[in-house]
Amino acid sequence: MLKFLARRIAAAAFLIAVAATIVFFSIHLLPGDPVLILLGEQGAANAEVVARIRDQLNLDAPLYRQYIDWVSAVAVGDFGNSLQSGVPVAEELARRIPRSLELIAAGLAIATLFGLPLGIIAARRRNAPSGLAASVIAVLGFSSPVFVTGILLVLLFSLWLGVLPSSGYVAFADDPVAHLSYALLPALTIGINFMGVVTRMTRASLADVLRRDFVRAARARGLSQAQAVYRHALPNALIPVVAILGVRAGNLLGGTVIIEALFDWPGISSLLVSACFARDYPMIQGSLVAIFAMFALISLAVDVLQGMIDPRVRA
Repeated sequence: MLKFLARRIAAAAFLIAVAATIVFFSIHLLPGDPVLILLGEQGAANAEVVARIRDQLNLDAPLYRQYIDWVSAVAVGDFGNSLQSGVPVAEELARRIPRSLELIAAGLAIATLFGLPLGIIAARRRNAPSGLAASVIAVLGFSSPVFVTGILLVLLFSLWLGVLPSSGYVAFADDPVAHLSYALLPALTIGINFMGVVTRMTRASLADVLRRDFVRAARARGLSQAQAVYRHALPNALIPVVAILGVRAGNLLGGTVIIEALFDWPGISSLLVSACFARDYPMIQGSLVAIFAMFALISLAVDVLQGMIDPRVRA
């Protein structure tokens, strides 16, 4: 297990290094002068401002020296300062990342809490009304766009029932109850959208495992159907479900733009979009590297979890 873990950590570190390199050169090798693009026509006429911004971005140095200096700073957590606000990029990321991770974790927890039981019902009772109902719920869940689901939830819980706020953010330390009330609707939007995927994946995987010989052998040894399912079949069926959960969590790191905009939730996706509009290159680079790093760490966690569930993965 230790060798398996060491290989996965080395692979994650290599992936993060490659991603940081791609981010750096994708920003610096784009056509046009980033300083002139940032300042616009009026700002570009002021030579003193252009020189100051160019020095701040270290654009006067050769490209290889810029890369070495930037990687050295990133390695110790220094992403520079925002050109728009002057705030250190690392501080802004430290505020924004936990907010996005909170929504992602809550949404995936909701999807797992409801998706796994529905998938088990759909696999065990494929031709029964309960199994068909579970399949219909799954189709409705993953076929509805997130903005449609979010708007319907706002209409239902905010406008018609008036039990939850439609949008906004309050820090947990300031008011825990208000914080959770603001987080519930965006988390439900993510969870409902992904619940269908979890249900369909669980149904397909469990239905395949239930047809295998070791499940029949367990039944022949006298185990009940429930014992054979939950003790033998389900752990094997969860391997692809864990994988899809990890991939989905990684995709959501930079893909919650619509949800954060709809519910006015200040996460990393909205930060990246605003930085792109403002041409805030240090913030863009820092956000992208942070997203890639978290994706690599989530992939590492999924690999380790799969290795714990199935020894064949470690081999």
